[in-house]
Amino acid sequence: MSTRRKCRIALIAGGAMLGAGLSTLPALAEIKHTPQLDQLIKAAEAEKVLNVVWGGTSLGEAKGAKDIEAGLNRAFHTHFTVNFTPGPSMPQMATRVIQEVKAGQKSSTDLFLGIEVSLPGMIAAGVLEQVPWSEYFPNITPEMQTQNHEALLAYTLFNGMSYNTRLIPEKDVPHTLAEVFRPEWKGKLASTPYAAGFDRLALAYGDDKIRPIVQKMAEWAGGLIRCGEYERLASGEFLGLVLDCGQVEPQFMVENGGPIKLVPLDDALATTLTYFAIPKTSAHPNLAKLFAGFVVTPEGQAIIAKYGGTSHLVPGTPAYKEAKSFEARGLKLLAYTPDTIAPRLKDAAHYKQEYEHILEGK
Repeated sequence: MSTRRKCRIALIAGGAMLGAGLSTLPALAEIKHTPQLDQLIKAAEAEKVLNVVWGGTSLGEAKGAKDIEAGLNRAFHTHFTVNFTPGPSMPQMATRVIQEVKAGQKSSTDLFLGIEVSLPGMIAAGVLEQVPWSEYFPNITPEMQTQNHEALLAYTLFNGMSYNTRLIPEKDVPHTLAEVFRPEWKGKLASTPYAAGFDRLALAYGDDKIRPIVQKMAEWAGGLIRCGEYERLASGEFLGLVLDCGQVEPQFMVENGGPIKLVPLDDALATTLTYFAIPKTSAHPNLAKLFAGFVVTPEGQAIIAKYGGTSHLVPGTPAYKEAKSFEARGLKLLAYTPDTIAPRLKDAAHYKQEYEHILEGK
């Protein structure tokens, strides 16, 4: 079947839930093909295999990679294989890619996945391809990519408080930072050892306003845990996690029978933006571009929605709807892109280090 044929995208019939209790995305009739997209598909077909390395639970790990592989092949009538390998943290992976590209070595991953603070150093080092994303996928807007097209937004996470619904009833759920500090919760909450989200709040509102909150959080926290350690909330070891990175594992979500919910805090709407980028020494750069571009189509977003993250810039996604709901209420969403955070990266790193020390009791 010709790759020039427009690819029909059918979302799950009957308005079925997109896993993890997330809202169904509206169906689109087709992925619009351009001559550049058809050329990219042809070049990708010659590469056949995509090797990706990223850490944590990003995009559902191996299962998520296979789900995207299936969707990609379904959309473009291809037979690509995606191999996933668990890797180090995003900052560590960014450093590794810089070293590999500078040394002229093939990149460990064909496609880099990292948060906004990981990208400025890579962009400054000149190790990423500048990709004409919109020529391949017309739905990709300038806001979805960095200024010089090195990175493409994959998904948005909203920081907030994750909590055990069996231990905190609905009437007591906080909606602001001040409401977190209930006397009876002192010593029963957790925070993160890396002060997730607080650095971005300081960039927006100033250290003088956020530092006292972090100091109070250090008093209220009964321990420090990593984002993703939801078994420690589910067991009742802690009532909640403040601030959470924003991605609850599906198995722990209330919609799937678990006890965990995540609530945004109206005065702490920091986001974590996660991007795709192509290392200049990627072994399979064309397939990497096709994979990344597909993920930001509505069908691709429907697939990754099952793993708790969608882009707030793709209309119809859960993240888009949530961002619009904040906007309708007059709330400020703090979304720092690689370009906007680059001039303030040293400030953000300083705040992060200071707040980590406070939370650790140093």
